[in-house]
Amino acid sequence: MTVDRREVLASLGLASASTLLWALGCGARPPAPRRAPQISQDVRTWLHDAVARLAVVYPAVHALAVSRRRTTAAVDVLGPGIARLRGDGVIFTVRRPDGLRREHLTTSLTADGINAAVEALGGGRDRAAIDFGAAPATPAEPPDLDDLDLHHRVDQLHNDARRSSRIVYAAALIDIDDAIVWSVAPGRDREQRLIRLRQSVARAAWNGARPAVATAEHAWSGWLDDQPLRSADIAAATTAALEIMTPGSLDDGERTIVLDPSVTALVLDTTARHLLTAGPGRAPALGGRLAAPAVTLVDDPTAPRAYGGFAFDDEGGPAAPLTLLDAGLFAATLGPGRARRPGHLGPAAPASSHLQLRPGTAALPELYSDGLILEAGRDATYDPATDRLRLGCARARELRAGSPTGRVYANVELAGSLTALLAGIDAVARDPVALTLDDPTVHDEPPLGGRSCWRSIATPALRTRGRVRARRSRA
Repeated sequence: MTVDRREVLASLGLASASTLLWALGCGARPPAPRRAPQISQDVRTWLHDAVARLAVVYPAVHALAVSRRRTTAAVDVLGPGIARLRGDGVIFTVRRPDGLRREHLTTSLTADGINAAVEALGGGRDRAAIDFGAAPATPAEPPDLDDLDLHHRVDQLHNDARRSSRIVYAAALIDIDDAIVWSVAPGRDREQRLIRLRQSVARAAWNGARPAVATAEHAWSGWLDDQPLRSADIAAATTAALEIMTPGSLDDGERTIVLDPSVTALVLDTTARHLLTAGPGRAPALGGRLAAPAVTLVDDPTAPRAYGGFAFDDEGGPAAPLTLLDAGLFAATLGPGRARRPGHLGPAAPASSHLQLRPGTAALPELYSDGLILEAGRDATYDPATDRLRLGCARARELRAGSPTGRVYANVELAGSLTALLAGIDAVARDPVALTLDDPTVHDEPPLGGRSCWRSIATPALRTRGRVRARRSRA
């Protein structure tokens, strides 16, 4: 028996499915022509000239430019594929004397394209005398990577797992997002190179009438050999796909629950996006309690190799750690210094970079008691008006007297009050896992697609109480 390829990919999530299908050439646009990278000094010269001309007209000017290349190599049961795309652009943000902000975007990172953007904003030929400060160091070039090497690496990732005749679908993917970003304003001349890598595998096996799908993924910044996906994680995904689920559905009720890192990540990301991001009425008063004392949450874009890290944000603000929750108390919101633009050129909004939940001291089995372990978090929705969270998980594993019973229930969801869930946390495990965070409102789009703001989190498992039930239709 076989399984429909698109059905399995859809079960992995829209972003994962479209990324893999695009890399394998399934309905994607043809690759854009590749050109040699723009010389860094040329780009900075064009931006200096543009800012100096606009500063004659506007009291505040900022230019953010990006030259981005995305390479995705993938393989599944129908064979391998590689896609390479490129995208350039500059977004100018100006403030008029009356305080009104205006933005202008050009997708032409050339002298002519930048000059046209300046003229569209009303800039003339006169130039203000501006000191841009010290010139930044030019980022180093990454190692060359040809198609043969990429094919070898993704094949190795694809085959590096235990085989079984029950596996009806398998896929592997390597995604490399390489962006050079320039930020230029009066008194500021910054440049950074952000190379973000993601490796993932998917395994599917029949479980009754439907396929059970399990994935393993690791993402980081740096280069391919810095933090590759481990063979043990790939084997664990294969084992999870082959696991036989307990017949019937889980009884609805409130229980003690252990949330694995993927589920914990969804809870904390929802908290950060809805309760800890600058906005009217979103967060409690400074120093007010939002979670249990076991919870200390920091957003740190400076963390080494963090997938969501950066040297400066998309408004040019320098990176620095920010404590959001300190022993459960509200300490700060995501605001200035966390301005992020999807693809570096979309609308600016505050967002997390690399969230870190401070680990506890207990090993994971020490968190077990009577209740459930929720594993493989899939998606979360939250209604701020009612504080209601609905979080889907691939499976729930029953615990009794501190040990798994062997009963495993597929397709469950955690439903109830988010603040009650945070208040009920009484233990945090000691071993964090690094995961990527997706924006549920932004999916892969041509020509480059990708995660909206390249966010990530490092979190261990935790224990709390919540209402768990069989997954219900979202229709």
